[in-house]
Amino acid sequence: MHFFDRLKGMLQALDSNTETPKTVNQAPVLDPGEPDMTTPVVNQTPALVLVHHVDQAGQELQAPEMIAGTIGDEIHLPDVNLSGYHLMDIQGLTRWFTTERARIVLTYEREAGQPIWVYAYDIDQRQLIGLPVMHRGRLGDPYQVTAPTVAGFKLLRSVGDLTGEYTTTSKTVLFFYRNANWRQTDLSTGYVQIKTATKVYPYPGATTTNYWLTLPVGAIYKTFMRVQLNDESTWYTIGEDQWIAEKHVQLTNSNQLLPPTPAAYETRHKKQVHQTGIVSFVPGKQVHTYLEPYGRYLTTVTHGDTVNLTERLVDDNRVVWYRIQDRGYLPGRYLTHLDPPDYWD
Repeated sequence: MHFFDRLKGMLQALDSNTETPKTVNQAPVLDPGEPDMTTPVVNQTPALVLVHHVDQAGQELQAPEMIAGTIGDEIHLPDVNLSGYHLMDIQGLTRWFTTERARIVLTYEREAGQPIWVYAYDIDQRQLIGLPVMHRGRLGDPYQVTAPTVAGFKLLRSVGDLTGEYTTTSKTVLFFYRNANWRQTDLSTGYVQIKTATKVYPYPGATTTNYWLTLPVGAIYKTFMRVQLNDESTWYTIGEDQWIAEKHVQLTNSNQLLPPTPAAYETRHKKQVHQTGIVSFVPGKQVHTYLEPYGRYLTTVTHGDTVNLTERLVDDNRVVWYRIQDRGYLPGRYLTHLDPPDYWD
């Protein structure tokens, strides 16, 4: 171990200032708490030192080692490397064999394991609620993680090992929560049309608002989430911290509410193809497909998926679109490794 290397260097440095051990009649008396670095009696009497490696509780970490020699010989400690432990104390250390029987006790402390990180996460708003919590412990020690209590939220589920032991690898536990006043959420997107003039509110169920705008009858807005509250009212979000009550809107999926696809898409620039491609978006994420170019969302495809392409078209801005078999249209910039390769008109 590095400690022994340093110790040997210190002892060797003493040699330049210490004469060769000579025969004496009696070894000097030492303070019991200090290492014995004095010159011992030199003779041919066999000597044995037993080296113990123990933890802080005194338990042996490995079989004791025996170092044999004669009284007066220099003791050479063995190199030891106990994985997960570091040396913290030595008892009985001497430089030479001074008695026929002696023991050296090396005490080790278990090293600290990598931390367990705990996060509380709002599953609907997709943001952390509260500061991360870090748990620390010694290698091999058991751990148990419990969900933190978050005011105004209810726990839904967790991801990660709630129990285990500290290792050399950091671990993460995620706890997912939902607003305690929210009964159910729907992340699917769509369009709503205002049927009675309404104000915009900062959160579902709000009764007052700082937004001065009143949405006019007939206006159409894209919605990103629908929330049903415990009082059975339903709300739609049309932007960050912008909510409207369901009683003021009606859902619409009519294509008549969307700008019609230019005729050029249907005639000059559309071709049937038989290709495959790989979706290229963000690793682990999904990208929306469309019912028609620039239309409403149809479904999603995942980064890395291999998809079958049945149609290719180019709009007036030279944006390439592909129809994925049974999955709608996707901009060509999200596709790679086309087989056969792409071509231009």
